[in-house]
Amino acid sequence: MTERTRLSTVGLKILMGVTGLFLVGYISLHMLGNWQIFLPAVYINQYAYLLKSVPLLLWTVRLLLLASFVVHVSCAVRLAQIRRLARPVPYDQHKPNGASWESRSMLLTGIGLGLFVLFHLYHFTWHLPPFSAFDGFTAHLKETSRSVPDVHRMMVEGLRNPWVAAAYLLGMGCLFFHIRHGIDGIFSTLGLVNRRSFPWERWLAHALGWVFFLGFSAIPVAIVLGWVR
Repeated sequence: MTERTRLSTVGLKILMGVTGLFLVGYISLHMLGNWQIFLPAVYINQYAYLLKSVPLLLWTVRLLLLASFVVHVSCAVRLAQIRRLARPVPYDQHKPNGASWESRSMLLTGIGLGLFVLFHLYHFTWHLPPFSAFDGFTAHLKETSRSVPDVHRMMVEGLRNPWVAAAYLLGMGCLFFHIRHGIDGIFSTLGLVNRRSFPWERWLAHALGWVFFLGFSAIPVAIVLGWVR
């Protein structure tokens, strides 16, 4: 590997790390917002209405998310190409040499996450068949005289089907493994890790993975079990 390739690899990893941190920040806020499903319906409906009442802010966040996602995926694809060019002939015997399953399956879990995001948008944002009925779910808030989308009902009706709930759990499983290795890799790439000291970044990565998995998974599980109506 030439010096130029090394620099290119480091730059790509830094871009992946920065965009990854932005995406993790958004996921954290998204999870906190979704937890309002456990409160009376007015809270999450009002939250959704407030988000959409400022179109400039909403679309700025959406464009930043899209840009971060595209850059993150593009860097991952380019790094895979560089690794493949560095080793055009595969090993006769594949030995992980201590590498974790998460690190060896980042491409797989990344593809799984990408498919889940598309399904999530299809389900709750685009309202395409068979979820077209969601467009008719409306509620009234005291703060406005107009009807607003009934997000609480959309989530309950949308996740009541066990197969749909299972798809969300599978997506959260991909997020769990992707986050566990991704956070560790971000801190390593940015040079914030001292391997001779306590591996705090690994503990943080595992903790965040569990928080996201349990935090998001609790919603479809509670709805399927009838705890949220």
